[in-house]
Amino acid sequence: MEKVRDQAMLCVGRAVFFGYLAISMVMLGSMFDLVLFFRTGAILTLVMAIVLLWFAQTAPGRAPEKTETWLLLEDRYRPRNEHAMRLFFQVLQEVYVYFAMLAVKIAITLGLASLLPSMTGIRYIFDN
Repeated sequence: MEKVRDQAMLCVGRAVFFGYLAISMVMLGSMFDLVLFFRTGAILTLVMAIVLLWFAQTAPGRAPEKTETWLLLEDRYRPRNEHAMRLFFQVLQEVYVYFAMLAVKIAITLGLASLLPSMTGIRYIFDN
């Protein structure tokens, strides 16, 4: 199951990376206002965490052949029987939850960072 875990980390990690790339581009669009910058990142990262938790919840109901992890696995490492299939989906759930918890931690950090300018009195809107 280590090969399955490695491939699942690769596939989900790549998808999460591209999601964070999109979130960072939206955040850069609001760079003129630091509070908006951090709040936008926090909200979008929480949305990503919710999506990852939804994927974790619905993983056992999906056809394994339709997952990217299955497609990247060599034929000899693909689960064949019912017990191996349950382990396959359990590994997928664990990987989704791992990245969801990472997203929640990042969202909390960004949310706290959005509170800092107002708590410290720093002028946080950049004028030309």
